[in-house]
Amino acid sequence: MKTFSLFYWTILVGLAFACEPALINEETAPLETLKLLSVTPDFAKNSVTIQGEISVNTDVQFGIVYGTTAKPTVGSQQVPLQSSGTTLSGTISNLKAGQRYYFRLYSKKGSDVLYSNERSVVLSTGWRQLASLKFDGQPLPYGWMSESYGGLGISVFTRTNLASESTGQQWNYFGSGEWQANRSGTTSLPARYNPIYLPYSDQTTYFFGGGYYYSPEPSPTYTYQKFFDDYRDGAALDYPGGDVPTVQFAIGANLPDLYVLEVGNQYRLWKYQNRTTPTGWDLVSGAEFPQKSLKKLLAFTAGEKGFILSEEEGSLWAFDPNKNQWTVRKNTPFKGRQRGSAISMTKGGVYGLGIDVKTGEGYRDLWLYDDKADTWSYLTDYPGEGSANVTAVGRNNRVGFMMGYRATTTAIGTAEFSVAKDAWVYEVK
Repeated sequence: MKTFSLFYWTILVGLAFACEPALINEETAPLETLKLLSVTPDFAKNSVTIQGEISVNTDVQFGIVYGTTAKPTVGSQQVPLQSSGTTLSGTISNLKAGQRYYFRLYSKKGSDVLYSNERSVVLSTGWRQLASLKFDGQPLPYGWMSESYGGLGISVFTRTNLASESTGQQWNYFGSGEWQANRSGTTSLPARYNPIYLPYSDQTTYFFGGGYYYSPEPSPTYTYQKFFDDYRDGAALDYPGGDVPTVQFAIGANLPDLYVLEVGNQYRLWKYQNRTTPTGWDLVSGAEFPQKSLKKLLAFTAGEKGFILSEEEGSLWAFDPNKNQWTVRKNTPFKGRQRGSAISMTKGGVYGLGIDVKTGEGYRDLWLYDDKADTWSYLTDYPGEGSANVTAVGRNNRVGFMMGYRATTTAIGTAEFSVAKDAWVYEVK
């Protein structure tokens, strides 16, 4: 096996079509041979950029195949590549807006053809790509979106020390168009996991706190931080809940109340009353979550209710603040999907992305939940690189998705993960 050097290629749709012999042997290549990492669209140009890895013998032809149906083959639109490389990138232009396209790498020797994993993209409108983040380490799936005088603000978190998990960084995106580290000099902050956040109606101030800090000494442990800062009134009352992970949702349009559900312990529900003069934390009596065995939970708001989605069993639960009561809804169509992302927006809750736990396949689709009809409708496809643990943020009719992990299916039906650093914002009209 010989390894080649880096190459770059650019093609136009329609330049290369091929008629192949009828008798060919088609197989899915081992992951170490062909790997399609990402297909990133440029909506303004109706084009996509391909990134992949390939390792083949010198006498093997390889390239990219694509089409409007799943699993394109060398009988579809294809572009043979004669150059060398273990890493490839290129652009396919003149694609049709609104159309879904499927892409696979291929290698061909005689009648034997191997194909990579498949990725699909819809050239949807409404997406805007932000600058990619520049960090070493791993992304964390937490963040928030704010709006200040019409401008967009986003804050997200990363972990910078892979060995001890002890250091991290907050990154802020403002009108400058670039991400800036929230630090002084070269100082990194302790990595915070699972924080709690609530925006206020003026869209410039917020209530933030909670989460875990990792401390490697005297022995590795996660310590729950109960303190909060209210950027309107200063230090807030400490969170009285248990030392367990949480999910959260906010109910109310102007000065929303924050609800925090313990994922563990007694699955108690806590309420932070967010009024002109906040009254602090209250335990919502009789509102413990009914399914106390579930761990993989996500939360969002739709209408005047909070919702908990279980990725383990596909169930959906609604909390009515007027009755302080949980009601089970129809099962979601997402059973068997995990590591997905959920976020709230004005029109309802959004859920999607993630991976298929049986095959390791990464999902790209996003769905909108209608509280009144108790139904999910297709919203759009995510154009970014990540599928698993993608950070989701939202505000009014905007949602943002960024970072996370690319998920590439292996030959044994598991997912291989690699860090994604791109960021996108979608605005629903």
